[in-house]
Amino acid sequence: MQSRKYSTRRKRTKSGAGIAEFGPGFFVLLICIFFPMLDLISIGLSYCLIMVLNYNQIQQASLVHFSEAQDAGGAVKKGIPDTWKNGMGRFVNMSGNVQTDISYRDGQTETGQGANGAQDKIVRLRTTINCNPFLPIPFFFGIPGINAPFPLVVFQERQMENPDYAP
Repeated sequence: MQSRKYSTRRKRTKSGAGIAEFGPGFFVLLICIFFPMLDLISIGLSYCLIMVLNYNQIQQASLVHFSEAQDAGGAVKKGIPDTWKNGMGRFVNMSGNVQTDISYRDGQTETGQGANGAQDKIVRLRTTINCNPFLPIPFFFGIPGINAPFPLVVFQERQMENPDYAP
């Protein structure tokens, strides 16, 4: 009986050698692949949510007078971002506040028969938010999006509904 147990242990040792590599392999898989991929997915989600904010801001800025759009306490720079922060913005890991820059440029001029030479006005809006990574990984040093904050900037242009509201 003694020899039988001994031979069983010997077989178990030969076929069970892979289990010793499971722990380090699993550690490498989690730290080097899974958690960074989770951070990259969160960056994509944050970008999409900031794009929604920028779209809502540019929609409002194209409808109102430029003085209302430029007002720091107005709907474009304060009202919409505050509403967004209480809704979709909860899923963005922000550091700081939403920064909104609004500018205007000239568009096309009407030409041709019967045209009065009216010129379109284009509103340009840039939304900047500094985001933190979803899950900071301590092994990498200063990589934005993995363990350091990173800025997300969304820029969009839209034609003014009423060109007289532009400066």
